[in-house]
Amino acid sequence: MIEFKPFKGVRPAKQKAAQVTSENVENYSQEEIVKEIEKNPESFLNIVKPIVVDNLSDEEKVTAKVRHNFEDFMSDEILLTDRKSYYIYEQENNNEQIIIGIIGVISIDDFVAGKIKPHEDTIEKKEKIFDEFLNSAHFQSDPILLTFPENQSIELIMSMTTRHSPTLEFTGRDNHTHRLWQVKDRLVVKQLKTAIEKLEAFYIADGHHRMVSAKRYTDKAREEEPDFFGGEAFNYAMAILVPDNHLKIYDYNRLVKDLNELSKEEFIEKLSTVFTVVEKGDEPYFPSHKHHISMYLEGEFYSLYVNQEYRGIPTGLGELDTYLLEEHVLKPILNIQNSRTNDRLKFIKGTGDMDGVLKIKEKVDSGKFTIGFSFYPISPEDMRLVADEGLIMPPKSTYIEPKFLSGLTIYDLEDYL
Repeated sequence: MIEFKPFKGVRPAKQKAAQVTSENVENYSQEEIVKEIEKNPESFLNIVKPIVVDNLSDEEKVTAKVRHNFEDFMSDEILLTDRKSYYIYEQENNNEQIIIGIIGVISIDDFVAGKIKPHEDTIEKKEKIFDEFLNSAHFQSDPILLTFPENQSIELIMSMTTRHSPTLEFTGRDNHTHRLWQVKDRLVVKQLKTAIEKLEAFYIADGHHRMVSAKRYTDKAREEEPDFFGGEAFNYAMAILVPDNHLKIYDYNRLVKDLNELSKEEFIEKLSTVFTVVEKGDEPYFPSHKHHISMYLEGEFYSLYVNQEYRGIPTGLGELDTYLLEEHVLKPILNIQNSRTNDRLKFIKGTGDMDGVLKIKEKVDSGKFTIGFSFYPISPEDMRLVADEGLIMPPKSTYIEPKFLSGLTIYDLEDYL
């Protein structure tokens, strides 16, 4: 059985939600943070970034200040603590519902046991940033995004809940409408818990670094409290469960600065051993399906169709066009052996449509890059397959939306479940 528990969430007061919540702190420059806090002192940024405003250099002072600000927001009733609950979250953009999910807490032990499955590697430098935040704040303000195959029982409970008026509803700085329903009725909580815990596994869609840092925080807390009994909050991490039919997975495309001293004709000849290459002229196009890649080179587009004998090999990774391009083009032909560190390669977020292809064309036409590749978005099924095989996708294989607002639900790691 996999655990997914209700928790005593900390959230903005109803009339304060729009002021308190913010985009992730990584989306702001230091100057923007200072301006935002000066304009809106009730912003969640005022809690998590006191070092920017107060210019504190002593780590202990910064640590104390972050936690102190958090507790001040609660004392001033800007933030409220709910009784043990789940939360249903919905985000809508231009009257189009783009996500609905359930917020609760997951067991760190389930992650260690392989019941919560990753598909990406993490970067140590970024891990340390999340480590420092957790050790300073002792709370989580951004949920780990998990997914699972569409489930009718869970969908029905979410649908029944969202027929009622939400606990919070507001327009955020991202111009999206955000709705949050507190699920506190004991019967509904039990029904939801039972339905979710019948799932075999959760799959990390976004938040691999937060997951790893949460595990480190738990390890450290257990070392400091060897007699822990399991009900301490530090044994869990906040997550949002989103059925895979509600996920928005976009392509992540590639730009390369040169052809590794090959002529266009030599390069295309080498491609032809793995792909069926079709000239498309100067007319932009978006790949129509998996194993169909759009390539732009010297003012012309080409369709690359992965030849049948290369599809699905190896199991899991062979379903990913990002992997096939890396193994059959970037490494052997273009001599890009490490796509994470090679400065001849640039990743560019796609849009799931022609706009992403036009971005590739613009970058190549500027002269900064020689060639660009656009992909059809990876499916949730293939993402799960890679995770089930215990494998890791190439860097920047997916871009998953939406992103969540910080401070909408907060999990206090110094509390108990």
